[in-house]
Amino acid sequence: MIRVRAGIDGVPVYGAGRRGSVDDPVNQGFAQLASNESPFTPLPSVSDAIARAAAGVNRYPDIDGMVLRARLADAHGVEEDQIVLGCGSIEVCHQAVTISAGPGTEVVYAWPTFPEYTAITALAGARARRVPLAGARHDVVAMAKAVTEETRVVFVCNPNNPTGTALTGAELAYLLDAIPSWCLVVVDEAYAEFADAPEFGSALELLTAHENVLVLRTFSKAYGLAGLRVGYGVTSVEVASLLRLAKIPFSVGNVALAAAVASIDAGSELVARMATIKAERDRVANQLVGLGWDIPSSQANFLWIPASEARADAVARRCAESKVLIRQYPDGLRITIGTEEENGRLLDALGSPDDLPPTNVTVTATSLATRAESSPLDQ
Repeated sequence: MIRVRAGIDGVPVYGAGRRGSVDDPVNQGFAQLASNESPFTPLPSVSDAIARAAAGVNRYPDIDGMVLRARLADAHGVEEDQIVLGCGSIEVCHQAVTISAGPGTEVVYAWPTFPEYTAITALAGARARRVPLAGARHDVVAMAKAVTEETRVVFVCNPNNPTGTALTGAELAYLLDAIPSWCLVVVDEAYAEFADAPEFGSALELLTAHENVLVLRTFSKAYGLAGLRVGYGVTSVEVASLLRLAKIPFSVGNVALAAAVASIDAGSELVARMATIKAERDRVANQLVGLGWDIPSSQANFLWIPASEARADAVARRCAESKVLIRQYPDGLRITIGTEEENGRLLDALGSPDDLPPTNVTVTATSLATRAESSPLDQ
């Protein structure tokens, strides 16, 4: 047996919402509502770009992704040197902790939230300081108080996975103002394109005032490129240059780069798709509330149903029997918004919570955080 670094056996393994691919015979015929993917296949223009780029995969990609970075810089009104690319935004998360944290330091984040923050922190040898959600939402006062001299990174998933809740612009500004300038604040906006509440505020609007802020975005969700793995971060030039030291060379391939650029070009068509998903999200949420389910207001492409473990297990099994895959957690269920047909199957499968057998424990949105130290979640 090889000798391994102390603590490596405690690193949680990433758990996917679905085992195998959609084309796997085991998964065929199921409504795939467990992994926060887009229900739409790539637009024709994006598929054409993918096909053209595939012909050149014998060559290494542009290590700097210059064309994509230039397009993103133009879209966000920043300099190209403020953009960092990654194999999904998850790679940029790894870069952030790698350059900032290590043994004897801390990483602060809410809980429950995107579980890879836990794994990244453990791999760095740092300590995780989890701040329970309040009513399924980030508690920005508690988050600010959790920062100490040992804190090196603060993760803020906004909108939050798995609850779908989002901070207002005022709440986010308060939190960023309260965190010392020497601490890196990573605002993970993987689902920001789905946020349509007037009070929602992106951290991109606060970059000029906070050079210690890194904003993450991805092409996996709203842009429907989950299988190609391309994400990016927007930050100050200084932080971006440090992040590139921890970047895996050539981690974003030719096909992913071409698809991302084509997706930016197809902006209006993709905006229409996002509007469809948001409308379906609100329709499904309203119907579930009408049936008696407790649904926190979501600003993402998924919904969250707080529930005890036994109740969540019963609901997940009921859906699976109807060939609908949803994501089960110890404290609830996360349901990705699919096509209208898939969502209809979901509603038929869920029915009313009154139809479920009684359990001894009930978890609501306001009591969600009381069992925060649970098993790893998924993206």
